[in-house]
Order: sequence, then structure tokens, then C-alpha cells
Amino acid sequence: MVKLLGLTCGKKMGNCEILLKEALQSAKETGDIEGSLIRLLDLDIKPCTGCAKCAHGLFQGGSGKCIIRDDFPFLDEHFMECDGLIIAAPVFVLAPHGVLKVVADRMGPSHDLYWRMAAKKIREESGNTKGEGPDERSFKKRVGAFISTGGASTPNWLSFGFPLMHLNTMPSHVHVVDHMQVNSISRFFNVVLTSDNLERARKLGKNVADSMKDSAEEVKWLGDEEGTCPVCHSNLLTVTDRNPVECPICGIEGELRIEGDRITVIFSEEEQKRSRLTIAGLKEHWDELRGNSQMARQRPDMSKMQERVEKYKSPEFESFVIPPPEKKKEKIMPPIAFEINWGHSVVSP
Repeated sequence: MVKLLGLTCGKKMGNCEILLKEALQSAKETGDIEGSLIRLLDLDIKPCTGCAKCAHGLFQGGSGKCIIRDDFPFLDEHFMECDGLIIAAPVFVLAPHGVLKVVADRMGPSHDLYWRMAAKKIREESGNTKGEGPDERSFKKRVGAFISTGGASTPNWLSFGFPLMHLNTMPSHVHVVDHMQVNSISRFFNVVLTSDNLERARKLGKNVADSMKDSAEEVKWLGDEEGTCPVCHSNLLTVTDRNPVECPICGIEGELRIEGDRITVIFSEEEQKRSRLTIAGLKEHWDELRGNSQMARQRPDMSKMQERVEKYKSPEFESFVIPPPEKKKEKIMPPIAFEINWGHSVVSP
């Protein structure tokens, strides 16, 4: 029995939840699928503080778990258990609900598949048997899909819906196989009155279910529209004053061509293979951070860094800070300094 997890950050029994339930039910009807749904707004998920304890623990032989005490471990456990993931989110001010960005920040480097592969290799090579190490469930195949809803009838008012959802699936290497966007739907007009959208949600659920049962090599895009980018299937582009243009989600370059009123972008096979939605793309980012870390350590003034930071703790600079209203705060461990061993390279599974 494979497990399909649905995450919704719309209101209870709202449009996102209804479409997500249709998708889960359709997936369940294919057989051997266990579906479940979490309402993210029911959980207490605090913002990331940037303390880096998760990464520190991961590269010291630990599991990379976050130290903030809230409901994130509950969410993380269900994510680790799942083989498929469907995210349903309403769009507010062009982008999906902000709780998704909070969740993406909390998963961050500690859930980056390449980071976990590197941490596992370091642990094995050093013979470290203490602690838990990276969760072995991190390395299994996962597929996913997105459901985006908005009240506007103009599609560009939902333009960052899908792209920002990728922040929740890209680090963990969830292979997105479908997405659907519903316009002109709001709390004033419920999606239950639109049978075509309900049926599309059922198709999305079936596409995810079928992909969960495929081998990793067989998983492919099953959505209705190919999109401009052949990897993430988004139509967004970063355009400068000349070619190449870039997919802002994948970070890959393509050649923009115009013939009459037709615009196409050609992404080479080589570029597609280095998308940040692939293991190779995650490794490229790892190598970039490793290079930045090495350059920083080689700066002749590194020893003066902490001394210079102290200046900004002085009363003169702290006088700019407006204190928050009085309330009882939960104690959170302060940021810690650490170094990551960047010297390891990991072979793709």
C-alpha cells in the first residue's frame, strides 16, 4: 500500500479542500492507495530563524531535525511516510498562501536530497555510528501535483501560484507530474458548482496515483499543458536584453525564437539535465555553495569579521530597533557557528 498525502492551506471545506478531496478519492479508487489530508492552517508552524542547527546536525552525523518546538515534526513525519504529494493552495496577491513559504523554509537545506546524500556518504566514510543519520525515507521516489485556485478571471493574477509551490517539492526531489489552476472561484462562488473542475481534480488524482505505481524511470509529465519550460512546465521566463532567456524555476537557459506572433523557447537536452529539479541541479548548487565557502575562508580579513559585527550590537545601532509588544516568548536556541565539509561528491542514485 503506497501513501498519498494531500496538503491544503485554504479554509476548511473551501475550494482547495474540496478539489483535493476529489483528487484523493480518485487516487484511492485506482487501488492500493492510502490517502490522507492535512490542513496546514490547523498546525502551528513557526517561521525559520536561520539558526542552521538542522544543517549542522545533518553534517555532524545527525538527522537534520529542526530544533524549533511546534507542529513541524508532525508534518515532516507524514511527508517522510508518503510516496505521493498533492498541494492545494489559494492564491493571495499573485502567490499561494504564505504558510507554504514558511514550510519550504523549514524544510530547506536539511531536506535537500543532495545534502542528505552527501551527509550519508560522509557518515559512512567516517565510520560514524552515533545518532540517527539522515532519514532513509528521504531517498525514496516521490511524485506530486499542484492545485491552485483564485478569484480572478485573469490568469496572470495567479501567475506565481505554481512556481512558488515548487519550493516545497524541489529540495526533496518530488517529481511533479500534473498541475491544475482554477480561476473565478472564491468564497462567494464554490467550486462544487463547476463539474468540469471537479472532474479535472479527479484526473489529477489519478495521474498522481498512476505515477506512484510507475518506476522512477517511467514517471513523466501528465498535465494538460506542456508549458514553455519542458522540465517544470511553467510559462514564466527571465528575460534580459538578449538571448539566452532563463526559466526562473529550473535555473536553465534557453533560446527564445519569434516567428510572426508565435514565441517558442528551445531548451537543450544538456540544459534540461541541469535543472534544479534534478539531482544534477541540486549538486550544482552544492558545488556553488562549497566554492563560496572556500573563498570566504580564504579572505585575509576573516578573523576580523566577528569584531566588526559587534559594532552593530552597540546602543547606537540598537536604538533603531522597535521592540515587539510584551508577551511570553518561547525560548529558541541561538544561532550557532559551524563548518560543513564540502569536500565530498555524491554519485546520483
